[in-house]
Amino acid sequence: MSNRAYFLVFSFFLLVSIPVMGQRPVVGNLGEWVPDSVQLQGSMQGLAVHGHYAVALRHGGQCLVLDFRKQSCAAVYPLANNTSHCNNASFGSGRYDKDDTFPLLYVSGCYGDKACYVTRLLPDSTALVQRIFYDSDCFPIAQDWCVDADNGYLYAFGGRRGGTMYLKKFHLPPIGADDVHLTDSDVLQTIPITCVAVAQGSKIKDGYAYLPDGDSPGNYWLHIVDLATGREVRTIDLNPIGLEPEGVDVRGRWIYVSFNTPNSKENKIYRYPHPDLK
Repeated sequence: MSNRAYFLVFSFFLLVSIPVMGQRPVVGNLGEWVPDSVQLQGSMQGLAVHGHYAVALRHGGQCLVLDFRKQSCAAVYPLANNTSHCNNASFGSGRYDKDDTFPLLYVSGCYGDKACYVTRLLPDSTALVQRIFYDSDCFPIAQDWCVDADNGYLYAFGGRRGGTMYLKKFHLPPIGADDVHLTDSDVLQTIPITCVAVAQGSKIKDGYAYLPDGDSPGNYWLHIVDLATGREVRTIDLNPIGLEPEGVDVRGRWIYVSFNTPNSKENKIYRYPHPDLK
């Protein structure tokens, strides 16, 4: 085979292999990282990544701090004053105290009062710092919250299953002891989302929304939407994993997605190379 022919064959191999080589399990089975003495409670839900740590939340309020470097679970504790669905989680930019390891964590209750629980993560416990509400009938059943930490905005996300969903943009409220109630008059922008059938987690980063979608086999996707235009610019096929996607976060050149399984200890977290969106 000539050098040119070899190069063409090798280049083709790389092109067709990128989707397979790109997805990498960070946590293959959560049970391999969590001590046997820890009982996982509820289903896998929100995910937030900070440095080499990830916070994985579970329905009902159990919080796991995972260390990607050590491939272990650094801490397990309940969220303070929060037994909600914990459907989404995102870090803000500020810390409650300058010596805190993590920025404040914004957790979506999702159902019921659909509150955003602003939470401080301590070495062996958590503390509820503030609750944020959106006083509107726009999202009658379920609603998520996600933070644009770089620009100081907070987004509410939700809508009718199988119909148009919406991202609503607010200024991120200052931290205080009192509950915050946002209204329609506080909405800075409303972005219709038509590509998501079943909303899971959400992430806002660098002008894009990252939206996992689906709860039935064959319909698992990650949609990337340009916030300026409302158009979907990329779709990542999550069906090869064969599991329901839950939480999502973006760190550097990686997109992290958590997946739920019937057996809690087989929950997984994968990372995908960030596509070029320009």
